[in-house]
Amino acid sequence: MKKMIAVLALLSTVLMAYSQDSVVLNSYLKDSLDIISRRVEKQIIKTRYMEQELVSTTDTLTGWEGVTVALYKYVVKDKVKGPLTAYVYMLNADAKRLASWIISTCVLTTGKLEKKHTDFIIAAVRSASGGQFPVLGIVYEDMDGTGFKPYFFKDGVTVFLKKNDVIDISQINEGNMKGAGKFARVISTTREEYTAKYPATHPEGANWLAVVSAAYKEAMNSNINTLFVAWANGKLH
Repeated sequence: MKKMIAVLALLSTVLMAYSQDSVVLNSYLKDSLDIISRRVEKQIIKTRYMEQELVSTTDTLTGWEGVTVALYKYVVKDKVKGPLTAYVYMLNADAKRLASWIISTCVLTTGKLEKKHTDFIIAAVRSASGGQFPVLGIVYEDMDGTGFKPYFFKDGVTVFLKKNDVIDISQINEGNMKGAGKFARVISTTREEYTAKYPATHPEGANWLAVVSAAYKEAMNSNINTLFVAWANGKLH
């Protein structure tokens, strides 16, 4: 919890520093938010395959207290195994929030807003996640076309478990975790990319989960997502 508070404080400072450029950014948001939102709706939101059956919402999930997350039940159809059912808590940004992150990333990274850059980011989000942020649960993915496989997620990152004989949310707990993956939803930001842009957050090892969850919480109430900015650094030309 102390690590989370420290990271949140640091990221709040980062976002306040970015706000100094708010006049330029707000101008782009005013002119282009609706246009980019419509593109996000068609190209990202409609690909969300886990938003099927809303089971419940809660603001008391451990580590996410005060933030309303949604528990979804969904089914994927594997060509060999047949229907596979899973549950996942998610905190998914709507089209306007995603669009604001895309616009701010372009402006903060390049000083301008160009369609080739917004197209590039939209495609990256669609490919990486469909804009779906798994707070806790099971994500079925067919990564290589050979069939759906279950991945355990916590705080927007794949986690590796000591014991995973049951494909269930209950398996994902501090005592059963042995490591965290490399890529953070919703645009597959890596530790290395985040470290290069925001070294003071120390996203090494298991602390990556705290950094990602803190960054995403801040972003859900901001036009800027530092996970996007770190990912885009050096990629927009």
